[in-house]
Amino acid sequence: MKNKLKIVSGILATTFLLAACGGENNETTNNETNANQEDNQTGNELLTIANPADINTFDPHNNSVITTSAVLVNVYNKLVKRDADGEIIADLATSWENTDDVTWEFQLNEDVTFHNGDSFTAEDVKFSLERLASDSSLLQHGIFSGIDSVNVVDETTVEVVTSEPDPQLLSRLSTVGASILPADYFDEVGIDEFLQHPIGTGPYEYSEWNQDDYVELTKYADYFENDPVWDTVQFQVVPEDSTRVSELLTGGIDVAFNIPSADIARIDENDGTHAAIEPIQRVIQLWLSTEDDAATADPVVREAIDLAIDNQVIIDEILEGNATPTKTHVTPGNFGADESLYDTYDYDPERAQELLAEAGYEDGVTVEISANNYYREIGEVVGGMLAAVGIEADMEMVEQSQFADRLFNNELREGVLVGWGNDMFDGSILELFYEDNVTSYSNPDVDALLDDAAYNMNEEERAAQYEEIQQVIAEERPAVYLFQLQGRYGVSDRIDYTPRLDELYYVDEIQLSE
Repeated sequence: MKNKLKIVSGILATTFLLAACGGENNETTNNETNANQEDNQTGNELLTIANPADINTFDPHNNSVITTSAVLVNVYNKLVKRDADGEIIADLATSWENTDDVTWEFQLNEDVTFHNGDSFTAEDVKFSLERLASDSSLLQHGIFSGIDSVNVVDETTVEVVTSEPDPQLLSRLSTVGASILPADYFDEVGIDEFLQHPIGTGPYEYSEWNQDDYVELTKYADYFENDPVWDTVQFQVVPEDSTRVSELLTGGIDVAFNIPSADIARIDENDGTHAAIEPIQRVIQLWLSTEDDAATADPVVREAIDLAIDNQVIIDEILEGNATPTKTHVTPGNFGADESLYDTYDYDPERAQELLAEAGYEDGVTVEISANNYYREIGEVVGGMLAAVGIEADMEMVEQSQFADRLFNNELREGVLVGWGNDMFDGSILELFYEDNVTSYSNPDVDALLDDAAYNMNEEERAAQYEEIQQVIAEERPAVYLFQLQGRYGVSDRIDYTPRLDELYYVDEIQLSE
């Protein structure tokens, strides 16, 4: 897809690491720390979580990967946050008020300190949000570029003024990208030193980052909200699915993320472990180019591709039932969801063949597809289904480490198989289909609806606008949606843990079992 990239509110949801099936990465083990793990895992001294990939950075303003956000959320706070049910609640702000269409006033908690002992004030909010709004090099800049100014009223009161009415401002401020950094410390040491010794206000402070091995955080004793649950938290990097499962079964780790569906029963039957299966925001989808030189520019070909794919077979055979078919990205629980498009799909291979003939492809057609390597098995099955109706899927598997860069540099093929989240819990994720965004789709009516919804402070009208857009997308198919994933976690019985819809690890929500 060769098109100009426009960064919009959906970009924060860009995440490719949390996949439906395991990657093909080389095995990496944390030999030094794992050797004594089983002996150490008693009481609240140590919590160990195994992820398939390392974090990218300790700069929350320059990150768009969920596995990084899932760690950083324990180091930093925002003005507001979402609870486990997805509702916005207080964090560093104790209260807030929308004083007019473009102005929000926040009252701040006055009993907060950073990990270096500095007091948290309105100046830190001003510094952090203005950095996001003004620095176009930051990955989160596009989310916050609509902030016009941040005004310090006094040490515990701040005004955030947007250039236009912004019904999504609280949602933006609830994301990890809106984390508040210490203005004085950052100014004193600079970005390079800050990234070596990051400072936040969260319940856990930086201890060590051994890249491609583990991140270690320790309890911040002066945390303002509660006494942190764990003395030490370690996020280990274990790319190989089988190794994560083995470490869990032998007591080496407490949580293993993204376990293969085939191992769920084994984990449940093992003495001391269980599987935790919960919905997550990620929707697996196949973007299709609408540019003139692509076969998929023809809407009839796009419809044929959709009808050729049996979503439920993939869910049942690959994911062991741990997903829900969908014809929309805006799934239930997100603002503006059209639930008539959820838990349903279209499958009619005979009609797909007829459509290809109508489009002039009686002898078949080739569609070049780039797939994130983490979705290899899904991509291979999709390719087989397409071949059965006369569509040859020339499938390129792209390594995780290269996928995001190639996507945003417009270096992927006419089809892109991707998993995409929605951490703002909002229909604005549909801005992926705004003209000149990361997909090639262009529809003036959709653009107009997106523009209106972006500034519409009337929630009922805005929801209706997003529902109308979803119906258009479902009809024109610039993306063929497959299913909303369920997160698959292996969990030690010694802890009580319910995975969140947003895929973040709020460590203090993980407790010792009674």
